[in-house]
Amino acid sequence: MNQIIKSYQDYQVIEAETNKFVKEYGKKYKFTELSNGFLFFILERMFNLQEDEAFNAITDTDFITRQSTFENNIDHPHDKGIDAIIIDEEDKVIHLMNFKYYKKGYAKVKNKHFESGEIPKVKSILQDIFERVIPNNANPILKDKLKEIFLLQDKGIRFNFKIHFIANIYEGFTDDENNELKEHLLRDYQDDVTFEMINISSIIRKLIAKQEVLNAKFKILGKNFFEKSQYGYRALILEMQAKDLIRIILDDNEVRTDIESNDSQIKKAIINENIFEDNVRVYLKQSGSINKNIKKTALDEDEASKFFFFNNGITITCNKFIYQGKSSPLVELLGLQVVNGSQTLHSLKEAFDESVDNSETFDDISLLCRIYETEDIEFKSKIAEYTNNQNSVSNRDVRSIDIIQIKLEKELMSKGYFYERKKNQYPNEEKKFRIDAEKFGQAYLAYVLNMPGEAKNKKSIIFSKQYDEIFNGDLSANIVLEVVKVYSFVEELKIKKQEEKPFLKHSTYYIMYFMSLIKKKDTTLNQELLYNEAIDCLVFIRDEEKKRLTEDFTDAGLFKGNTPKSYLSVFSLSDN
Repeated sequence: MNQIIKSYQDYQVIEAETNKFVKEYGKKYKFTELSNGFLFFILERMFNLQEDEAFNAITDTDFITRQSTFENNIDHPHDKGIDAIIIDEEDKVIHLMNFKYYKKGYAKVKNKHFESGEIPKVKSILQDIFERVIPNNANPILKDKLKEIFLLQDKGIRFNFKIHFIANIYEGFTDDENNELKEHLLRDYQDDVTFEMINISSIIRKLIAKQEVLNAKFKILGKNFFEKSQYGYRALILEMQAKDLIRIILDDNEVRTDIESNDSQIKKAIINENIFEDNVRVYLKQSGSINKNIKKTALDEDEASKFFFFNNGITITCNKFIYQGKSSPLVELLGLQVVNGSQTLHSLKEAFDESVDNSETFDDISLLCRIYETEDIEFKSKIAEYTNNQNSVSNRDVRSIDIIQIKLEKELMSKGYFYERKKNQYPNEEKKFRIDAEKFGQAYLAYVLNMPGEAKNKKSIIFSKQYDEIFNGDLSANIVLEVVKVYSFVEELKIKKQEEKPFLKHSTYYIMYFMSLIKKKDTTLNQELLYNEAIDCLVFIRDEEKKRLTEDFTDAGLFKGNTPKSYLSVFSLSDN
């Protein structure tokens, strides 16, 4: 286990970042406390949520009471120890989050453990979820979230649940508490529920992550390689030892470049996640059967030697590779990125770290490896995309180096706006002048492509199958600004009017969609009149659906799907 390095500077960095969110969102969402700013900070920066998604995820009673969105008066509404819930239908994961923010200062919290009293709360809510019980004293937002989970399960979705204990401290639970919780979850829920600690160390790693120029060296065994050079590109195809692949992706530069590094050095170092900056896939720690099977095979003395035949291999791009000779050459990689194989390598590293007495088993593990030399960013992007074409999820970071993205950034900058091809690309600029590529894509799906349900619930299509529809050759800065301004207008009114119509928090994209349809029918209406007519349509639809579904109705469910589109004929609207 890596030694925890505690730093007053790290504590201060997180406090400063949290303060930024208090200044940006405090007035809008009626809070002044750092604890509420911490909610937004973590949800946006650690879980990559957009502002509206973070707002909708929060179930903390103190926060939601300030929004005055309760439809019914209840005594002592409770969040049951769950301050935020993310329901990820695409990856079939439910994230349950327990937050703690400490204001006592670094000296008093640097050795503090996470509060053990939160464990029974989490156990209780898990029991409710798996017994499909909605607690009577739960606050309305938590009730809606639980109801939404149950309705999705009724539709056949089988979720994995991940609990996140999050705090601005360094320590987690004590070893005894940690082990007891692990055993409890495994005994009662098998692999359906896992947990992790998000503390100062993990938060800082995320904050300071940036594109690094990473170099490494390894040796090819024998003559199991060949080079192909064509069209100004070079490719090296080879059989590579698993230990070498693990070693060259670590965060220790000396280990990456020293082919004599021993097992203990490899185990001590952690993976440098920046090496997957251009990787299309997202690695979920042992959440899928594929990752578990990779790990199981690597630890099996009989199966390990067959690993080469069971695995698709690894794809690496680099600015340059250098080697000499036709037998067992030393290869130097400059500026490497792993663009396919993140799941395999993470699983192999975990297996290697757990192999206490049989590290030598890894001597029998080898993989097919393809290494491409090019500094052409478009070519690198295509390699990353095409070698991952079996997975529908395409990382915005890979798309961020497309020429159209770069041109949009430059064009918008000339107009005083900062287009963020990558999330949080311009963190120090004023929020009102920052345009997030993903958020624009969601707004475009709803307002231009008539896909409001997908905009809210399937945003991964923005950078995959709908990418060319959104980011086409006709897209200009003016179109981006038009769509973003409609989105901002709707969001601003939504916050102002949520007390009288709490369902608005779920309906931004459907409001934009109906505004677009109404505008096509009557081009004389200004934005406010378009907004009001759109709201009238949605109120009617909501009332009708509540009558139809009774207890099975939820606002979140209504505005995630395509049901509102079935009412278009009622309003003489058409999205064709």
